[in-house]
Formats: sequence, C-alpha cells, structure tokens
Amino acid sequence: MELARPLGDCKSADITDTTSLDILRLLDDDSPIIRRITVMIPYGMLDAALISDEDLGRIGRAIAKNTNLTTLRLCCAINLNKDSSRHALHFLDMVGKNRHIRHFSLHGGYGFDAIETEAFGHLSSFIKNNENLESFEITHGATPKVVGFLVDALERRRGHPLKKITLNYSGVKDDDVKEMMSFFMNNPSKAPGRICLDHNNFGDNGCFHISKFVRKSGNIFKEIGLRGNKMGPCGLRCIASALTYHATSLERFSIGENHKIGDPGVIAFVEAFASYSNSIPSHLAIEEINIGPEGMKSLGIALARRSYPIESLHLKFNHIGDYELMSFLECFRSNPSLIPKTLDLTANCLGHWGLVVLSDLLRNRCCSLERLNMANTDPVPYDTVSYAVNSVKCNSTLRELNIDTCGLADEKCLDLLSSVVCDTTSIQSTYLSNHTLVKFGNCSSREISLFLAVNSNPNKSLIARHKVIYHHFAKNFRLDLFQDMQPAVLVEVLTYVYRGFACCDKNEKEQKHATKTPGNLHRVDGLLNNSLGVTFLILKNCPVIMYGRKK
Repeated sequence: MELARPLGDCKSADITDTTSLDILRLLDDDSPIIRRITVMIPYGMLDAALISDEDLGRIGRAIAKNTNLTTLRLCCAINLNKDSSRHALHFLDMVGKNRHIRHFSLHGGYGFDAIETEAFGHLSSFIKNNENLESFEITHGATPKVVGFLVDALERRRGHPLKKITLNYSGVKDDDVKEMMSFFMNNPSKAPGRICLDHNNFGDNGCFHISKFVRKSGNIFKEIGLRGNKMGPCGLRCIASALTYHATSLERFSIGENHKIGDPGVIAFVEAFASYSNSIPSHLAIEEINIGPEGMKSLGIALARRSYPIESLHLKFNHIGDYELMSFLECFRSNPSLIPKTLDLTANCLGHWGLVVLSDLLRNRCCSLERLNMANTDPVPYDTVSYAVNSVKCNSTLRELNIDTCGLADEKCLDLLSSVVCDTTSIQSTYLSNHTLVKFGNCSSREISLFLAVNSNPNKSLIARHKVIYHHFAKNFRLDLFQDMQPAVLVEVLTYVYRGFACCDKNEKEQKHATKTPGNLHRVDGLLNNSLGVTFLILKNCPVIMYGRKK
C-alpha cells in the first residue's frame, strides 16, 4: 500500500497489497487522511488472497462508517465462486450504506457475471439512496442487465442528477442505448452531464438514438465518450448534425478506435459544423479511425475557421504520414494561432517534410501550440529532428514536447534540448533561449530537469536573468570581460547582476516560507549565495571604478 502525496487536504490510498490490519487502521476513527481508496476483492484463482472473507466484512463496515471517504474504487477478481460471492455481496451491502461517497467505480472482472443480479441490486439501492453521489462507473460488467438496473436506479433516485455515468466494456448494445436515451428523453432532469460508453457493442443505430436525445434536450451533455464501438460514417453524421442543432455545450468528444469511420466519417462530421465551427468540441479524440489525407484536410479547414483554437486534438495510431500532416498543417499557415493547443501524433508515420512544415509553424510567434507529442513515430534523420527541436527556441507557447523513439539516441536528444533551454555560447544566446518548455519526454539529465522546472515560473524575465547569472557569472565567471568596459555600461551590468541575485534570494525565501522546502529557482550547484559576491569581484578588479581614471 502506498499513500499518495497530499493534494491540498486530500490524500489517496490504494489498498491492493497490504494487510487487513493496515486497511482498518487507516479507515478507523474517520481518518481525515483518506479521501480516495481502491479496494481489491481477490477470490477464486487468487487463492493466496491478502484479504480474508472475515476481514473483507470488517473493511466493509469500516468504509460504511467513514464520513471522510469521497471516492471509492472496487476491483473484483476473476472466477468468483458461490461462497466468495456471498462475502462479496455482503461487502457491497456494507459499502452502499456510506452516504458520503461522491465517486464510485466498480471494475467487475471476467467472473463478475456470477453475482451480477444480486450485485446490481445492491448498487441500484446505493444509487437511489445516496444523494451525494456525483459519478458512477462500471467497467467489465458484461451483462445485458446493466442498463436496466441503471435506468431503474436513476428513475427512483432522490436528489440531484449524476454528473457522469460510465459504462465501459459492459456489452452495451443498440437496444440498451435506445432504452437509456428514451429514459433520458422522458426524464431530462435525470440525465447526466457526461456519459462514456467506451468499448461496447453498439453501432450506427445506437448513435441515432444518442443524436435523437441530443437534438431534443439541447445542451445537456458536456462529454460524450464512444471509443471502441462499431460506429460508422452515418452514426457520426447523425451525432454531429444533432450537436449543431442547438448551441451545444459539448466539451469532450471521443470517437477513437471506431475503424469504420475513416475519411467519409470525418468529412461528414466537419461538414455538419460548416456554419458552426466554434461549436466543434474543445477536446477531440479521434485515434485509430483510419483517417486519410482528405479527412485531415477537411478537419484542418474546419478548425481554421474557428475564432479561437480548440484545446486538444488526439490523432494517435492513424498511420499519418507526411502528406496527411502537411494537408492538415497547411490550413493554419495563414493563421497559426488557431492550431490546437495540444496535438498528439503518437505512433504515426511522420517523415522529413511533415516535421519541416510543423517546425516552420513553431517558429511563428503566433503559434498557439502548447503540447506536442510525437513519440513512437518512425525514425527520421538527425538533421530533421534537430531542425524541429531548434524551432522551439524562439517559440513562447510550447510547454511540453515529446520526441521519444524518433530514431535519436538519448545523448543526442539531451544535447539538442540543452541548446534549446539554455544556450551558453554567449550571454545574448542564453538570454534568448527558450524559457517556456517545462517537459521534454523522459528527460534523465538532472541539470536540464532543473531548468525545465525553473521554466515553470511565470516571470520569464526573471528566468532569463537567472540562467545568464548562473552560466556566465557564477559558473563560468570571467573578469576580463569587464576590464575595458565603459563606466556607463559597467554600471548597467552591475545593476543587472545585483538585481538578478536579489530576485533569486527573494524568491528562495518566499518558497521556503510557503512550502518549507528548498525553492527551485535558486537551488543550483555552484551559484553564489551572497548577492553581493559577483558585484564585489567586478568592482575589485576594475581600476576605473576602484581608483578612477588616470589623469
């Protein structure tokens, strides 16, 4: 078991590899350190279970009375036998008595159908009676009864509607989607704001019923997840036309791993938004849908018509090559400020010309790209990747870059990155380095990781000053550079150096006072701790300042 680091006043615990005594110790007396918890119910083939039947009941009673617990995740193991099922059901009954849980998820496992009827009875009662419940998730609950139980529970539920419903890997079919959407149409006040039906068995007919509800209800859904189903171009066209029927508030739309969509589906989707480009969801996930050049071009044209960029576009595993990427990026050449803020091109077939066009967009100061992922792409020549990485140096928006496994050795990647985040060839080059990038793949260099952390400071002028002082004054200090300076220039240099150290000292004290831990901005090996140290050395070795000019 491992307790996570605190996030505000919240902590979490994963109770999957510890003793029952440790679990009970954490849960007893309404322990204020536990907010989120994962409980494994290991039975059947897992004979060496860490939690016995008796202890499982004790843990259930402890969870039932703990008033601080807000998130509970249950994982049932495979092959539940008759005796094990009885104890598991008793555990679910105890857990259902906790009315303070806000987020509940059940990962059923492949043997969950052994207790599905009784288990869903307990869960149905839990949904009906817990007025504080906000999100409910079932994964691997492969049973035709799951939607019926859920609809019955929602119909009798008291209090506010659920904010999110997730039924993943649950065998949901077209008729199940029809039953759920019909219920929501008759009871719109009980519809959730977010719904995820990933990796199920419905197709275009199910999409038609979803679009029918969306068209009637207006802007209820903020998130729709349909990843990994049997959707085709017709189903996607139905949903897109329904989304444009009202001023939709949809924020996230996931249709990845629907292999039938292809170019016709993407073209139909963007054509539905032809006159409503700003209504395109801010987060689009269209991974692994066999998109081609025409689909990429149509998507780029639609996004370039917007008045502001979308937040994220995920295009993983689409076999995107140079031609497809160039068709997409060409749409943003005249206005690079509309390119998606997050662009995920993981596991595609990028080559020389695609990266060159992408690099040219990054060199444009109006480019809005903040996160770029090109991991696991085909190997490309070193010069091409070098050109792409160097384009980041003059970019002031990109915060995360991942080019892992692009065919480069780790040492070459680190050398490239070092020249981008802190070019030490001259003071001017250091000052003009990239001060925005905060994450670069799996960077293993301690010094580079430190400067990436320093870049997270919103005061970019302070970051530039810090890098200049560290590399040109504290680390590689050369007095001969100041020997022949004119007094007016030297005064400006001394002021710059002194202010830089003073800012570092002030920031260090503020971070120590706020977090009681050493700050990032000043924690660099070799950096002078005395803010007057460098100033004194310069004054001492410059005769013009110390002794005046000879008459």
